[in-house]
Formats: sequence, structure tokens, C-alpha cells
Amino acid sequence: MRHLVAATVLSAALLLPTLAMAASQSYYDKKAAAAASAGQQTISIYVDVDLGARKSGSADELNQSHRAFNASGYDVVSVVGYTENGDLQGFFVTYVRR
Repeated sequence: MRHLVAATVLSAALLLPTLAMAASQSYYDKKAAAAASAGQQTISIYVDVDLGARKSGSADELNQSHRAFNASGYDVVSVVGYTENGDLQGFFVTYVRR
């Protein structure tokens, strides 16, 4: 029984980051497509940094956002980090249409 619980917890710990990345990529793709179809010249979004993923996770989140908006015809204008109590919480990112 203990082995089953341990295996389940380990599987969840390994699988959840992958699902979160897939979910966030889909989110950025939808936001970029909506902005492009609405003809927005600029758009600013908040890229949230998940707890525990502040080092490599923040770069992955920004890369996913940049890829989605670049594919929809936007370039990065500004990336501003947001900290609270000295901890990185996320980024405000502004894109402009090419």
C-alpha cells in the first residue's frame, strides 16, 4: 500500500509541471490569437511565475509567451519584473504589432 501511494505521489510530481506548461502555452496562444484577430496594435499581459518554478520556470513561461505572440505578429517591447516582499511573482510584458 505504501509503495502505491509513493508511486502515485511521485507520478503526480513529475506529471504536473508538464501539464502546467502545456496549459500555459495554450493560454498564451489563445491570448495572442485574440489580440491579433481584434487588430490590437499593443497588448500587455501578466506572466505569472508559479511557486517553486521561479528560476527556470520563469524563463520557460516568458519563452512560451514570446513564441505565441511572435507567431501572431507581435514583438516584445517591454518586460518588467514584479516582486512582492522580495520574491519574484511574475512579469508584465508588453508586445507591439509588427
